[in-house]
Amino acid sequence: MLILLSMSCNEYLFVKLDGEVLEEIGARLRELRKQRKMSQSDLAEHIGVSRKHIGDVESGKGTSLLIFVKLLKVFSKSDKLLDILEGSAISPKELFIKAQK
Repeated sequence: MLILLSMSCNEYLFVKLDGEVLEEIGARLRELRKQRKMSQSDLAEHIGVSRKHIGDVESGKGTSLLIFVKLLKVFSKSDKLLDILEGSAISPKELFIKAQK
C-alpha cells in the first residue's frame, strides 16, 4: 500500500490492469449519471446508444472513443481532453509525412 501512496496518478494507472481501469471509469460514469438523476435509458437516448450499451460501459466493458467523448461532454468533463488535444505540437499533416518515411 505504501508503494501506491508514493505513485503519481500516471504510474498508478500504468500498474493497473486495463480491465481494472475500465471498471473504475465505468463506476465513475455511473456516479456522474446518478448525480444528475439520469436513468441509463435517459443517458443512452441523449448520446444515441442503447440502454444496454450504457450498462456495459458502467460495468467496465468499454466503448468506442466517440461514445466516451460524448459521455465526457454530457457530464461537463470534456476539459480533460485538452491535455491530449493540446499536447501535440505536430500537425496531422506532419504526422502523416513522418509515417510515410
